[in-house]
Parts: sequence; C-alpha cells; structure tokens
Amino acid sequence: MGIMNFLKGLFGGKNPQDDSQDFEETQHVLPPSSSPFTAPPPSAPPAPVPPAPPVFRLATRTPTTLDFSAVLKSSGVDAEQQQRVKKAQDLLRSLPEDSPAAMKRQIVEAAFTAFDVPTQKIIDAATLEVHALEAFIAAGGAATQQIIDDGSERIAELEAEIAEIRASMATAVADQKIRDGATEVQINGVKPIIAFFAQAPGTAAAHTFFSPPAESQSNASFERSFERNFDPNDAFADIEVE
Repeated sequence: MGIMNFLKGLFGGKNPQDDSQDFEETQHVLPPSSSPFTAPPPSAPPAPVPPAPPVFRLATRTPTTLDFSAVLKSSGVDAEQQQRVKKAQDLLRSLPEDSPAAMKRQIVEAAFTAFDVPTQKIIDAATLEVHALEAFIAAGGAATQQIIDDGSERIAELEAEIAEIRASMATAVADQKIRDGATEVQINGVKPIIAFFAQAPGTAAAHTFFSPPAESQSNASFERSFERNFDPNDAFADIEVE
C-alpha cells in the first residue's frame, strides 16, 4: 500500500471519496446566483472601411505614325491654312538649292501674288502650324512625364511591399530557429527517459516494479487453471431435467 500511495501522490491519483468530498465542498463554497442574466451593452458601430486605392494600370501605347493633318486640325489650323503652307513648301523645294535667298524670296512672292494669296497669310498659317506642333510635343511630353511619375510611385510602393515581405520572411526564419532550439532542448530532456528504460536491466526492473501483488498473481493463476479444467457438461451433469 505504501508504493501505491506513492504512485498516487506522484501521478495525482485520488480516491473517489475524495472527489465526492471536494465536489460537496465546492457546492458549499460557490455562492448562488443572485442576479438574472443581463445583455451586454450594444457595441459601437464599426468604423467605415476606407476606399481601396485605384488599381494601377499600365499606360496604353500611342501610335508613333502620326497624321499631322489631323493633329493640326485638332489644334485649330484649318484645311485652307494647311494648304497655303503646303504650297509654299512645294514651291521652295522646287527651287534650285544653290539659288540666292533673295532670289528665292522674289520667286515665291511673285508666285503667290499671281494666285492672289497674300504673303502675310502664308506666314500666319505657318506660324499657327508651328505653335500647334509645339503644343502637341508639350502635351505628349506631359503625358509621358505623368506615366513616368505614376510608374515611379508604383515602383516605390512595390519596393516597399517587397521589403516588408522580405522582413516578414526573415522574421519567420528567426522565429522558427528559436522554436527549433527550444524544441531541441525539450527533446534532449526527454531522450534520457527513453535511453534509461530501453536498457535491459532497467526494463526488467521496471517490469518488476510495476508487477501486481502476489495475491493478485495467485488469483490470476487460479482463474486460468479453473478455465482450463472447467467443463460445462460436468457442471450440469447432476441436474435432472423433468
């Protein structure tokens, strides 16, 4: 009984009478419920969810083959003005390249005077075209710069997100190393138990230590002998059936 009491104390065993006694004591200690259940106060409404940022989209490519007539028309240079400039260009290209500039000017002015086209209108139309084309370049440059700015901002966001992901990965690796080390310490503390009980002398001693009492062994031997020698026919042989 001393060994059994020791094992009960080691593994936390107790008698059923002790459990019933503890239950009765607990029943006396716990105070009776004095107030009915009251519902908890209503919680505050959830905060509104902020709108999601706009989805970044890649810039659409614009054609590199241009229709300058349409570009000029969209900028306010009509077809008549464009035609004046075109005639002046064709006339200048038809002149010999080695002709003096003064002679070229006289030829061009004489030609347009013959067609009743004032030189000033040609100059005005050409000036409008130059301004329109320069504005077209400026608008394209501004659109390209906006694409660069948006792309740079998005790249910075992605780089920040990549850095955050890498930091999270590094933290996960570091935390796992800590868990691995703590678990290895725990394993090293349990392994000696296996090594101790796996030895032959220790195993035999363990079996001897946990062997049942002699009284239980003798009862078990008697039961096994009784089962081998028991014959149901012999047991009911003396009973007379009417």
